[in-house]
Amino acid sequence: MTNHQKTELDRMRRQGATPATIAEKLDLPLATIRSYIYRHPLKEQENTCPTCGESILPQGTGRKQRRFCSDACRMAWWNSHPTDVNKQAYYPLVCMHCGKEFMSYGNKNRKYCSRECFHAARAASHTH
Repeated sequence: MTNHQKTELDRMRRQGATPATIAEKLDLPLATIRSYIYRHPLKEQENTCPTCGESILPQGTGRKQRRFCSDACRMAWWNSHPTDVNKQAYYPLVCMHCGKEFMSYGNKNRKYCSRECFHAARAASHTH
């Protein structure tokens, strides 16, 4: 493996490329890429932006370490890796007005499936 290939391999690793993608782009065997990655862990991997590879300054004590160097890099990475988004905050609920089942993201205390059901339930409670 040439020095240029090693540099490209490290750059691609910092950007989050998989070993298979790296092997294909550099036209090298997958076993060679995996072996190199195993033997040469990135020293500054946690302090570099996965999108552009730019160095990230450490945060102060008690603060969460930044993962991206800028909002533009953060949005670019998430837009190019939609399957890596870990959406675990979906809750299956039943609407108190119409009885329809619906999924709520981020709020397990929702009572209505839509604004229409909320307003209809509220209007019904004021007429009684």
